Amino acid sequence: MQAITSDDLYYGLFLLAVLMVAVKLVDLIFKPLKKKGSLYVTFLQGCIKAFLVITIGMKICSLSEVLSGFTSQILMSSSLIVVVLGFVFQEGLTNIVHGFILSIFKPFQIGDRVKVTIDGETITGYIKSIDLRSTIIQNVMNSSHVIVPNSKMDMCVIDNSYFDLNSASSNFLDFSVTYESNLEKAMMTAAQEIMAHPYVRAAREAKNMTEPVAVLVRELGDNGICLRASVVTKTVEENFAACSDIRRALVHRFQMEPDLEFAYPHTELVFPTGRREEERALEPGKS
Repeated sequence: MQAITSDDLYYGLFLLAVLMVAVKLVDLIFKPLKKKGSLYVTFLQGCIKAFLVITIGMKICSLSEVLSGFTSQILMSSSLIVVVLGFVFQEGLTNIVHGFILSIFKPFQIGDRVKVTIDGETITGYIKSIDLRSTIIQNVMNSSHVIVPNSKMDMCVIDNSYFDLNSASSNFLDFSVTYESNLEKAMMTAAQEIMAHPYVRAAREAKNMTEPVAVLVRELGDNGICLRASVVTKTVEENFAACSDIRRALVHRFQMEPDLEFAYPHTELVFPTGRREEERALEPGKS
């Protein structure tokens, strides 16, 4: 068996250093491109790094007589390559293929908010990255990072809140007022507070919405009149913040208006005529 010469050893270390520098260089080249949130750019970066590792790695292996003969036999036998790769790397190759499909058809981009159901579990979060094997989603519930194989990500149903950049996020704002409140004034006050919010104004201007916000009577409940209005913003995050701000504003407005009151479950006791006087007469210390 031929020993590895010092020249081959130095050459192998040189190739290893080249590989490390090349991987770092790829990261530096793609770093400004990744800020744009392109799914294709992220996946392409992983493909290039994998190609460098395989190519230079096989070159390093060829410096050894034993490893060189083994790699040469594999490369000369295409059927053996198919069998070995298909058996050993079946799942990995499947993820690479599905990752390539995801990067081409782009059902989501880096930073998009998605909701997916995988193996019966629903995950809502933001797309953080995608590599040759998996897609990483940051869960909105606890900020944990969920690693989803590309094969499962490609086969599941994806609810993408940001798929259309021109779309808007809409949510219902529900509240109830008492039957004694001024209904028309309550509806007008709610419409004013909704239209005054900056997130709502920006979304309405982008959509050229000029009609007033509609506040509708949703239900005549046991405790009060249930009202509902639609709050439109550009994103889900803005909608959540806008609804919170509008609810706070309504609380302050209602506190300043004597004829406006939020409904809440309560019990009112009605005494027959003369009953209250009789009970007061029976209280201790009163005659």
